[in-house]
Amino acid sequence: MKTTIAKFSNRIGGRSLVEIMIALTIGIVILLAVTSLFIGNRQMFRVSDDKTRMDEEGRLALHLMATQIRMAGYGTLLGSKADTVDKDGNAIPRIDTSSSDDQANAIRGCRNGFVDPAVVAFTCAGGGGSDGFSVSRDVDQFSTVISSGGLMATDCLGGNVILTASRQLNNRKEDPDVAHTGPLFKIVNRFFIRNNPDTGNPELYCQGNGNTPIGDVKFKTAAQPIAENVETMRVLYGISTDALPGKSRADRYVTADAIDASLPAVAPEDRWARVVSVKVCIVVRSANNNVVTAPQSYRDCEDQAVVATDRRLRGVFSTTVAIRSRTVGATSLGGI
Repeated sequence: MKTTIAKFSNRIGGRSLVEIMIALTIGIVILLAVTSLFIGNRQMFRVSDDKTRMDEEGRLALHLMATQIRMAGYGTLLGSKADTVDKDGNAIPRIDTSSSDDQANAIRGCRNGFVDPAVVAFTCAGGGGSDGFSVSRDVDQFSTVISSGGLMATDCLGGNVILTASRQLNNRKEDPDVAHTGPLFKIVNRFFIRNNPDTGNPELYCQGNGNTPIGDVKFKTAAQPIAENVETMRVLYGISTDALPGKSRADRYVTADAIDASLPAVAPEDRWARVVSVKVCIVVRSANNNVVTAPQSYRDCEDQAVVATDRRLRGVFSTTVAIRSRTVGATSLGGI
């Protein structure tokens, strides 16, 4: 019988150096592709998140300002001599006659912002800063909301406005042709751009006259930011040559420092009363830097080409707001 003996080799099979190099190369390519996809998606998410936040801030800022502008002049605040007549054409005395006090007007503005927005009779700043404006309105104490709910009239920061002493109240909607006497709430809100001292970021601020005793020359409540990363604000005022209340249309839009020159035939104390609408434009930047790969080019509120000095996103937001008590369709300046 023949015996067959199996022979086993002591050599064990393995991968060659070439195969290992190919495998490593494929692995590195896959890793780089996954890493690149992750970084790209992360950057895309960052850009999308920053743009969403920027859009929200821009819309919020315009909404807050537009709400106040629409209400400018409501209540018993009379902004021009043409409005101070009853239905029979009889003259009604103006409530405020001080042309230096912006509370006598529904809206006032400064081309480059305020020297100090807390001062009642504000002074406009020079230089090239952002614009600022002030809006005013009166709330009659006899207003349904005030009298029935026990609520207080508030400024843009929620501060309670102090009731004035007895004043002549005209054009109350309950009886618009009869002069009344009584206290009222005079609300004043000012909007401007300032760098936040804590973060260093430019923000839209508001300062109101809440908690300020009547007769004080400065507002008591400190200004507070209401929208972040708002870099620039420019405001144009739509003026009308028609003095008839409720029938006025904007003939042209001018800057705050051009109001006087645009209405030379109108008495100085009545020129701001010819403002019937307002165009507000703001430039908002993204919260984070290095969002884009190169400095962004854009056109600012004055339609000038600008190249950013950093790598943030920027958006330009604008709106035109009619002052409801002055434009076409307004029936009176009746109480709120």
